Amino acid sequence: MKKIICLFTILMLVAGVSFAQEQAQKKDTQQPALAAMVMRPSAEQRKLFKQRNKEMSRLVKQYRKASAEEKPAIKEQLAQLVSDATDESIAFAKARITAEKENLAAWEEKLKEREANLEEVKAQRVDDLLSGEAQRRFELAKKRWKKEMKDFKKSMK
Repeated sequence: MKKIICLFTILMLVAGVSFAQEQAQKKDTQQPALAAMVMRPSAEQRKLFKQRNKEMSRLVKQYRKASAEEKPAIKEQLAQLVSDATDESIAFAKARITAEKENLAAWEEKLKEREANLEEVKAQRVDDLLSGEAQRRFELAKKRWKKEMKDFKKSMK
C-alpha cells in the first residue's frame, strides 16, 4: 500500500512539475490566451445588465398594474429593452467565440512546436527534474495561478 501511495505521489509531482515547466516556458505567450479564456463582461457591461434587469422588472410590475390603454406603450418599452439585451448578448457571444477560436489556434501552434521538438522536450524535462529547476518553476506557476484567481475574484465583485 505504501508503495502505491509513494508511486502515486511521485506521479502527481512529476505531472505537476511538467505542467509548471511548460507554463513557465510559455509565460509570455500565455497571457493573451488566458485573457481569451477568461473573457467576461466588463464591470460597465455588468452594471448595464443589472440596470436593464431592474428596468425590465419595473416595467413588468407597471404593466400588470396599468390600464388597458397604457399597456401597449409599456409593452413596447419592454420589447425594446429585451431586444437591446438580446442583441448585446449575441454580440458578446460572437466576440467570445472569436476569442476562443484564436485561443484554439494558439494551442494548436504550441502543440505543433512541441511535437516537432519532442525528443528535446523530453530530455529537457528529465534534466529539469534532476536539477530541481522543475520544482522551482512549479512553485512559481502555483503562485502566479493563485494571484490570477485572487485577481479574478476581485474583478467579479
